[in-house]
Amino acid sequence: MILKGWIFILLTVLFSGNVSAGAKKDKKDNPDLVQRSITAVKIETPPVIDGILDEEIWLIADIADKFIQYSPFSGSPSKYRTEIRVLYDNTALYIGAMMYDPSPDSIYRELGQRDSYSLNADQFTIDLSPYNDGINGAVFKISSSGVQSDSPPRSMGSSWDAVWESSTSIVEDGWIAEIRIPYSALRFPKEDVQTWGINFWREVRRSREQSSWNYVDKETGRSFNHLGEMRDIRNIEPPLRLSLTPYVSGYFDHNPDNNPVSNFTYNGGLDIKYGINESFTLDATLVPDFGQVQSDDQVLNLSPYEVRYNEKRPFFMEGTELFDKGGVFYSRRIGSTPKAYDAVYDELGPEEEVSFNPLESPLINATKISGRTKTGLGIGIFNAMTNSTYATIEDIETGETRKALTNPFTNYNLIIFDQSLNNNSYISLFNTNVWRNAVKNEYFYTAGVTGTEFDIKDKSMLYSVSGSAAVSQKYYNDADNDFGHSFELSAGKTGGNLRFQYQIEASSETYDHNDMGYMKRNNELQNELNVSYHVFQPFWKILNTTKSITYRHFMLYEPRIFTGSEYDFNSYSTFVNHLSVMLGVEYKPEGDDDYYEPRVDGWYYHKGRQLGGNIWISTDQSKRLSGNIRLSYDKIWSLYNQYMYSFSFSPLFKVSDRISIDYEFALRNNLNDIGYVDYDEEQEIIYFGLRNNTTIENKLSAGYIFSADSYLSARFRHYWSRADYLDQYYTLNRDGSLSDSSMVGNYDYNYNAWNIDLVYTWRFAPGSEMSVVWKNSIYSDSDQVYYDFRENLRHMFDSGMSNSFSLKILYYLDWLYLQNLSS
Repeated sequence: MILKGWIFILLTVLFSGNVSAGAKKDKKDNPDLVQRSITAVKIETPPVIDGILDEEIWLIADIADKFIQYSPFSGSPSKYRTEIRVLYDNTALYIGAMMYDPSPDSIYRELGQRDSYSLNADQFTIDLSPYNDGINGAVFKISSSGVQSDSPPRSMGSSWDAVWESSTSIVEDGWIAEIRIPYSALRFPKEDVQTWGINFWREVRRSREQSSWNYVDKETGRSFNHLGEMRDIRNIEPPLRLSLTPYVSGYFDHNPDNNPVSNFTYNGGLDIKYGINESFTLDATLVPDFGQVQSDDQVLNLSPYEVRYNEKRPFFMEGTELFDKGGVFYSRRIGSTPKAYDAVYDELGPEEEVSFNPLESPLINATKISGRTKTGLGIGIFNAMTNSTYATIEDIETGETRKALTNPFTNYNLIIFDQSLNNNSYISLFNTNVWRNAVKNEYFYTAGVTGTEFDIKDKSMLYSVSGSAAVSQKYYNDADNDFGHSFELSAGKTGGNLRFQYQIEASSETYDHNDMGYMKRNNELQNELNVSYHVFQPFWKILNTTKSITYRHFMLYEPRIFTGSEYDFNSYSTFVNHLSVMLGVEYKPEGDDDYYEPRVDGWYYHKGRQLGGNIWISTDQSKRLSGNIRLSYDKIWSLYNQYMYSFSFSPLFKVSDRISIDYEFALRNNLNDIGYVDYDEEQEIIYFGLRNNTTIENKLSAGYIFSADSYLSARFRHYWSRADYLDQYYTLNRDGSLSDSSMVGNYDYNYNAWNIDLVYTWRFAPGSEMSVVWKNSIYSDSDQVYYDFRENLRHMFDSGMSNSFSLKILYYLDWLYLQNLSS
């Protein structure tokens, strides 16, 4: 089977090799394409950050200019003149950028929230790597309208919010950005003379030209791997790096289903950031409050797998990139649903009911220590604690209550060692530990994972070998301890026009890192071969394009049983009018032996041969009206006429530079789907059912931006999914087939999730903000399926809704600022 896949791949490469790659830029023939450097100048008196480069001190700085296009014509000189100057002192780095433009009235300057990465505004970006390793550092971006964005280099779009200053202005010959990045926002080595990696980017939105000071080769590595150098940084003596962010918050909650009386609660807490030295920082949150985070997009889950929800709590999103190794850290585990939440319902007496069962374990505190030594060794320590959680069980006849432990006091710990190597390579070691203060049974055991991850590139950065390996452990009092292992290895040509890569992934039947990480399933062995061809230079009417084909071969890890294979073909192209089109085809010639859908070890359900296709179209996002369309269709060859289709449409209307409206409609129809229904443990019978599963989702987001530091946003979501069983049930056979069953019952399910999040945010000072949030939600489920949209809404609103109104104020206190005030 694997041999057939290789032959198919090679034939595809022969037919795709005639695509023109365009003119490749040769660094030897063009001195502008070699690595550039700039000398930093130390100053005593800092400039005023006002968006005007009128202080004489800027004149003593070196100039970084002669920008080179990244897009559309990679390697060609930029059409726009740009000059950058850099200064520094013992407290901060100062950057002054003059972006010349012959038509300053035409500069796009849309306003947006902080970290809005798709603004219709010109942008200036700084890539900064104090360790000069091309891997670790920070990215700072400012728009012509003054909107700040920042992120770690490997987590673009994250909610990491450093405290830094900036100011912009439109002038008669272009626009200016003036920036101050304090050392409290950076980690750097302790050396008398330092060289930092740095690059500057500029985007002219109306022409969609992106250019950089140091040449970035699209064919090798990521953009952050291609940094110039800022040299001669001498004798930095940074002050004490200590900041405190106290907060107060108040909540007014009304949930008639749980409590007819409205509740008012208030909270207070503190975030601490302490610079242990130039390289290491301690972050801690005491009595945290995450009540204002955006509501989860909850869904109806008919699969055997846990739904993964994105992390939205700021503390767990900021500065955690060092901990993202091996997939063993899923921060939503901390403060999640108690381990024995469902178990209390199985242990009730004949006259008992659960009157109260908390859905979350209360978080006590969380702490991070992270940094990197001058030799490039990154060290990260994460620790969090959650308090004990109890369910209340009431005797219906007597009214007496008792407590049942659903989660004991729990400590979560993660330690990472990450060594940077030459050629933007690295190797990491990690260990997780989850300790529960209770008798170690099937719910409250101690768990840990130890492993390594690495990525090794050659000098050309065209070839690489990467992988990971881990061992999981679970410790019990009265049962045998569990140990499992997993590994992943990939190697190939990962740069250039033609790329190819082989990958193998495996996990044993007992491997499990879900106590602190996220893993859908184990006991798998997967081989994959991918070949792709990339065109980076424009030709005809195409700006860039990528074609790829992938072959995958699936087996159980233990025993070695073949479960299926898959061919994927994908094509992605962006045209000169900035229309993007992606096409995909997926084919499973033998179908799929699914060992997870039956929910019982040793059983599997055989799905027939499957063919699917999808198309995604995205229009130019710089236009006032833009949008995305996605269509997909899948067909399964079986006795049951199984097929699925989906459609989504998401227009974005930018009413003005201050107002935008984003709508998304999605429909998914899975017709004659077959899935697990029930299990008769006594007779060892697994029941499946024939069903139609229809899902309709509407999302509407709108925002009004008063200024770069003050904005109002609203988000509405209605999700409706129904599973309509067609009164046809089956029993699963040992060979994966189905037999008709006379079982009767109502397993229909109708689910609604309704959320409104209205948020006003005012960043009244660097690092300080006030937020006012109103949240409205309804979650309803029923065994009565509704087909009429209005009838479904009536039923949903009859379920009752909860409302929460809250006010939260954070105030950033910097020790240096307080010290200056006292003096």
